[in-house]
Amino acid sequence: MKNKNLILTLMLLLGANKSYSQWVTKIVDNKLDAPYKISYCTDALDKSFLKLEVVGEQLSFYLGGSYFCDDMITVDIALVVNGEPKRYTIEGMKGSNSKVLFLVDDLLAVEQAEFFKDFKACSSAVVRINESHCTSDIFKFNMSGSTKAVNFMLN
Repeated sequence: MKNKNLILTLMLLLGANKSYSQWVTKIVDNKLDAPYKISYCTDALDKSFLKLEVVGEQLSFYLGGSYFCDDMITVDIALVVNGEPKRYTIEGMKGSNSKVLFLVDDLLAVEQAEFFKDFKACSSAVVRINESHCTSDIFKFNMSGSTKAVNFMLN
């Protein structure tokens, strides 16, 4: 009986721990196009995601998995580095299907240097979507493996 309770307790703890996933890297091969790389991590509720994708020579960064109303949306991002939040405000642009919000066209751009450095160094990220027509949302992400994800995308 003790073993049964121990196993049940471990299963509950492990299930609760899934609330934060880390960055996942993969190569997508749909057989129609040339294989390409993606990196992503899901939020604490496993509904929304942050994603990195190479588009041309740029490393694009966007949020998906939610519904966005406004075409242009002010987004507050706190990247937690060494326990301290590094706060940024970004103007995001809604994708045509309203389920993607493009945050940074090119993380490698000179003007993104500080954000990019904190992105690679942070342990977690909190993202607030400030909608004017719909409800504003807050998403929390475990950023473990973000440097590895960036390196995967660039090599």
